[in-house]
Amino acid sequence: MPIISTLQGHAAVLTLDFADNHNALSTALVTQMLSALQNLDPKARAIVVAAQGRFFSAGANIHDLKQGGWLSGSANPEDPVALFEALACHRLPVIAAVTGPALGGGFELCLSCDLLVAADTAWFALPEVGLGVVPNTAMARLTSIVGRRRALEAMMTRRRIPAAEALALGLANQIVPVGEVVAAAIALAHRITDEAPPGALAAVKSGVDRHLRTDWTEVRASVGRLPEAEWHEGLGAFVDKRKPDYDRFWKVAGGAAEGS
Repeated sequence: MPIISTLQGHAAVLTLDFADNHNALSTALVTQMLSALQNLDPKARAIVVAAQGRFFSAGANIHDLKQGGWLSGSANPEDPVALFEALACHRLPVIAAVTGPALGGGFELCLSCDLLVAADTAWFALPEVGLGVVPNTAMARLTSIVGRRRALEAMMTRRRIPAAEALALGLANQIVPVGEVVAAAIALAHRITDEAPPGALAAVKSGVDRHLRTDWTEVRASVGRLPEAEWHEGLGAFVDKRKPDYDRFWKVAGGAAEGS
């Protein structure tokens, strides 16, 4: 089962358990995660999103990204964006417990949670542009956390952001040893919920979201504007384990610029 759902005190712990595929956000994982969110134990007051294995999540499943219509720009209930929106808009506080690398959609999964506890060995990266695609949820949510220039740098350079820098940037709330991450996230959940009522917590979360509103329709539409030939080359090169050839696209772009 890609998702393990348990109740730890008043925290619903939803654990990605697809370590053989680095917890890639496949159609099956997204569907089961959404089902777990809809069927939480009624005693749950907060949600902790954790993961088994070396990776928190290596991002979108490339096969599903290519074949599942995720790049069409239309709404798809099996698209990771559906999961990101469900987490971001959930009435309960959502805490990411990041024990390993969070890449691409895995990073965006983190951005869709309200708070984040990370291992001191964790790191974050947005490699999408190098594959000819875009981190559409990160485009909507990262800037409000780190600022425009740092967000653009992360997306354009695709570099790794280590845990200590993530804390300094405000991406993470706490950094702890890897073996203490889930326990620290559960403790944070209880610190939030044990002496506060649900309505006030939900109002704080929804109020902040209104001020920093994520346009989920635009998040979905943005991928539909990508040049199809570019992402076919980028994703195809990734599957074929070869270096992508983007020079031909730069020649076309350069020619258009010179003629404009």
